[in-house]
Amino acid sequence: MATTDSTRRPSSRRWARLGVFGDLPSRLVHRILALVPWFLEPLLIATWTFVFFLIAGPQRRAVAANLGAMFPHWSPPRRVLGAWRVFWNFATTLVDAMRFETGTGSVDWAIDGVATIDLLNTTPGGCIILTAHMGNYDLAAPVFASRFNRTLHTVRAPEREPETQAIREREIRRREQSYPGFRTHYNTDGGLLGVELARFLAEGDIVAVQGDRVVFDVSPMEVEITHGLRMRLPKGPMVLARATGAPCYPVFITRDAWRRYRVTVMPEIQLPPRRRGDETEVAALWAAPIYRMARSHWNQWFVFEPVFSREIPG
Repeated sequence: MATTDSTRRPSSRRWARLGVFGDLPSRLVHRILALVPWFLEPLLIATWTFVFFLIAGPQRRAVAANLGAMFPHWSPPRRVLGAWRVFWNFATTLVDAMRFETGTGSVDWAIDGVATIDLLNTTPGGCIILTAHMGNYDLAAPVFASRFNRTLHTVRAPEREPETQAIREREIRRREQSYPGFRTHYNTDGGLLGVELARFLAEGDIVAVQGDRVVFDVSPMEVEITHGLRMRLPKGPMVLARATGAPCYPVFITRDAWRRYRVTVMPEIQLPPRRRGDETEVAALWAAPIYRMARSHWNQWFVFEPVFSREIPG
C-alpha cells in the first residue's frame, strides 16, 4: 500500500521537511535574511547553493542532462559547472523574492516589447500568456497584473510537501490582497482547471501558463525541435489555446543584474487553424519560443526535471 503524508513516520516527515522540497530550508533562509545585510548576500547564496547542489542529486543530474542535450559539444565537467550556475541563479532569485516579500529590498524592471503589452491589453476577448520557469515569475506576475485592465490568472503546480504548500499559500494570498487583479490557481490531480481557465478566457481575462514543466500527472507531449533533439512539454497549455482560440503571447522573465529583471514580450504565436489529425506542426510552433529562451538563457532556466533528449546517430 502506498505511503501518504498522513501515514509517514515522524522521522520520515522530518527528513522530507529538510529536503529539497521541504519548508525548513525556506524558513531558515527567511530568518537569516532578517539578520544579514545586503553586502553579505553572496555568502548566503553560495552556502545555500552548495548545500542544495549536494543533496539535490536527481535535480542536479536532470539539469546537467538537459544542458548536455542542448549543447552536445559540452564536456561532462562543463555540464556539471553549468548545472551549478543554474542552482546559483535559482538561489539568487529566491533571495530577491524574499527581500521583496519582506520589504527589505526593491526590484527594478525593464521591458522589451512594450508595444506588444499594449496590444495584449487592448485585444478584445481573453488572451493567453505563455511563459517558462525563468527569472522571477512569482515576482513579475502580480506586479504586472496592475498594468492590465482585467484580471490576470496564473497557474502553478502545488508544492510536494504540505508545510511548504502552506507557506506558498500565505505568500500568494498576501499578493492577491496587494494586487486585486491577480489570481493564482493550482493544477491539481483530477481537477477541472482547464474548464475554469476556458471560462476566464471567455470572460475576457488573461491566463498565464508555464509551458515547460511536466510534473505530477500532467499529460506530456514530445516535440522535435531540431534533428535529433526532442523536447518534452506539458500538453495542457497548448490544448487550452487550441480549444479556446485565444491569442497567445510568449512572455519571459530574465535577470539582468543585482535585483534587476527584464520582461521580454514576444509577438503573438501564429497557430494554424484547427483541423483533425496530427498536430506536430502546431506543437513545434508552440515549443519554439520556449526553446529559444531556454537555450539563450540556459543558466536562468529553472526546470529541474528531464526535458530534452537527443538521439545518438547510429
